Amino acid sequence: MNLTIKILPPYVKKGELDEYMLQLKEQNVDLQQLAWHLSREWIDKLNYVLIDDKNRLTAEFIVNGSHASLDLLLKEGDHVTIVPYICGG
Repeated sequence: MNLTIKILPPYVKKGELDEYMLQLKEQNVDLQQLAWHLSREWIDKLNYVLIDDKNRLTAEFIVNGSHASLDLLLKEGDHVTIVPYICGG
């Protein structure tokens, strides 16, 4: 399965690409599984952890322009955007 992954700050490293093509061998992958995959395989691409030390997700996902739940099964050609949770004071 081929996906397009867009990474928003702070996940993208300064000066690096913010959009990548990802090819997965598996055909039945949901967003939770994708998050784990990216956390393991994209350590060199991510500037910020996608899953923290308590196994909590630090972002939400938009798939093809719409917010998506973590159990959404991805399809060939989907565009996935990783959006950081933002908090401030």
